[in-house]
Amino acid sequence: MADQKQALKVVKKKWVTITATKSFDESVLGESLVASPSELKGRIISVNLATLTDDIKQQHISLKFVINEVENDKAVGELIAFEVMPAAIKRLVRRGATRIDSSFVCETADGKKARIKPFLLTKAYAKGLISKKLRKMLNEHIASEVKKVSFDDLVRTLIGNKLQTNAKQVLKKVYPVRSCEIKSVQVVLKGNILKVSEELPAEEKAEEEQ
Repeated sequence: MADQKQALKVVKKKWVTITATKSFDESVLGESLVASPSELKGRIISVNLATLTDDIKQQHISLKFVINEVENDKAVGELIAFEVMPAAIKRLVRRGATRIDSSFVCETADGKKARIKPFLLTKAYAKGLISKKLRKMLNEHIASEVKKVSFDDLVRTLIGNKLQTNAKQVLKKVYPVRSCEIKSVQVVLKGNILKVSEELPAEEKAEEEQ
């Protein structure tokens, strides 16, 4: 009978606040209702940048954090990805122009390997040789800049549009460029994009987690 009562005992859940690391001013990323804060370790939380900056112009960007520290009623997420929503990239595409996409891995100053996916749009149609040269220059320029900064600082330069603007200035000396964007930057672990147990909503208000 005692065992049956124990089995029927309801575990009381509590809200755990999830914050970013100090490099992102320990901004609050959200909350989660769990039986034990340790359940959150290893999960990913996706946050719209506009909610962190109160700038609606940045709602097309999302950041992902992996929860790697849990203590009492607080969890800390480490930044692992920067992503621009596909719809925002699609709106940039124009007829009569050449779209150049790329994807490659390079290393940041703090030793993290990151897969970077840049996007380039010319002002007019570019022939194959020109496109190939632009892609090569774009990759080399980005890789050179990335190795100078930490992963967190890299994302900061992307949020401020500095890396994209500098790359555009370099490339337009070869051919007229309309847009230069970074579609995504994600931490790579052991040759693969970092994958952990599951993704957690930024603000989880339901009794049951996904």
